[in-house]
Amino acid sequence: MRIMKPELRVLESAELLAAELAGEVLTAAREALAARDRFVLAIPGGSVVSFLARGLPPGVTAEGWHVFWVDERRVPLDHPDSNYRLAAAELLPRLPGAVAHPVRGAAAAYEDELRPFLPLDLALLGLGEDGHVASLFPGKPELRVTGRLAVDVADSPKPPPERVTLTLPVLGGARRVLVAAAGAGKAEAIAQILNPTADVLADAPVPLLMAGGASIHWLLDKAAASLL
Repeated sequence: MRIMKPELRVLESAELLAAELAGEVLTAAREALAARDRFVLAIPGGSVVSFLARGLPPGVTAEGWHVFWVDERRVPLDHPDSNYRLAAAELLPRLPGAVAHPVRGAAAAYEDELRPFLPLDLALLGLGEDGHVASLFPGKPELRVTGRLAVDVADSPKPPPERVTLTLPVLGGARRVLVAAAGAGKAEAIAQILNPTADVLADAPVPLLMAGGASIHWLLDKAAASLL
């Protein structure tokens, strides 16, 4: 498996990572709006959304932005486990004018909504301590799906078990793929990905993205990069 060389930046603290992350997103937005009059962003749940919200400067105008989700839990949008609920509380109020495209049902419906907006301008990903991104978990069959934009997940290793996730071809086909991670809990997974020593990585999402030709851009704090 051929791994593409990543672009790696390590920030001294999580707060500096938040500011750098926001800068990356705003730069991608400016470039996309200048070229195509719209910016198509796919976001995860969890800490990455919180970092982005904290790093955004006041006064951002997000007219022309379309915000999708790289994955969602099959729960109501106002449920505590909902990725949309987190973004609606922390991020979307900082992006006036953005059009949100939450996952409201099964994967097939989300494919129909997403298709006219492809390719993504920016796929923003977090990284789980087990190396998963979106709801694509190491060793799971969803990693091998090639003919779909999104798939239903029935048995996620992390609760809740039922989810919808974008597929690797959609994520890898983005104009830019950015993985952001902070904290020592991510360090081992990051070291395994960036210093591969075992064939087990052949069935993990980020190495598969890189092997497929995606150039992954990494933003890490010192704790997350501590084992590199």
